[in-house]
Amino acid sequence: MKINYVKVEVLISEEYIADLREQLHDHGFLRYGNEDNVLSYTKCRHYSRPLELAPLDMSSASESVFLKTDCKVEFRCMIHQVDKVKKIIHDIHPDNNPVIYFIPIIE
Repeated sequence: MKINYVKVEVLISEEYIADLREQLHDHGFLRYGNEDNVLSYTKCRHYSRPLELAPLDMSSASESVFLKTDCKVEFRCMIHQVDKVKKIIHDIHPDNNPVIYFIPIIE
């Protein structure tokens, strides 16, 4: 079993998707077969609650759970590109600790 690709999932506000897509495309990470700019996103709702050690701006409401609306962006990249993709996401994403999943694709 060989793993050459990973599926990347990122929770991010819709306003940042165009910049993310552009940066990923500029580095050649959104190619699939004879196409480029291959990326999809869906709007989703998710819950989160800051922990006690969260920065001050988040911890004031730590007793309540927040329901947020963001987008889940999905694309694939080669496994050796994960570090560069992660850096691009961190450079664009407004949160210090964005939710990012790298899921192995078994061929």
